[in-house]
Amino acid sequence: MKVVVMSFSGNVGKSTIAAHLLKPRMNFAKIFSIETLNDDSSREGVDVEAYKGRQFNALMEEIILEQDCIIDVGASNAEDFCQLMRQHKGSSQKFDYFLVPTVSEKKQIYDTIKTIAHLAEMGVPRKRIKVIFNKVEPDDAIEQQFELIFASASQKKHFTVHPDWALVHNEAFENCKELGVPLAAILADKTDYQAQGLAAKEAGKEAEARRLIKLCLLKMTAMSAAENMDQVFEAMFRQKSEGNAA
Repeated sequence: MKVVVMSFSGNVGKSTIAAHLLKPRMNFAKIFSIETLNDDSSREGVDVEAYKGRQFNALMEEIILEQDCIIDVGASNAEDFCQLMRQHKGSSQKFDYFLVPTVSEKKQIYDTIKTIAHLAEMGVPRKRIKVIFNKVEPDDAIEQQFELIFASASQKKHFTVHPDWALVHNEAFENCKELGVPLAAILADKTDYQAQGLAAKEAGKEAEARRLIKLCLLKMTAMSAAENMDQVFEAMFRQKSEGNAA
């Protein structure tokens, strides 16, 4: 599967989604980062292949024979990327899905609709354009919070959307970025930080005990984040339903 993650807006979590939601569930596929400004990909703790938006030919040469890959298109390169896809007739068909992340701020919502309009103009089929809601709270009413997105889907029928395609805000992502460690590595770590923290406390090493307990808590939040991502990935890519455009 080849997935493009893109938006004309920044601060919607594209690199986080590429590194933590998609990569571990796509056979640890390569990530190709298309960005020239404020590139955060390396901070997610995963290796990326970096390209500029104008290096479309070089990118296509790399990915066309890949079984699975993720293309993380930064906001500063999104319009160039779309323009070059137009010039390369049929290139959009080489990608299975275009994943457009959004958050609840109005600017990002309008930019999401603009991104989708550009993809639709290029002839990308509705079923291959999917919106994912990011940084939502557990009790958010998704269809109300993102009313403009659902209304646009219902009226224009350019893309697919479903309230189950929502990533809950979780501090584990910020902590992983700060540490430069992928979430998958935190989940794979079998260290019993609680036991080590208790031992450090008994030895009078209070600072070390606190550090170890923070790592214990990070593993807990990482587990809840992974559970949420499993559910979202299953709903978006493995269930028969292609989403609700109403």
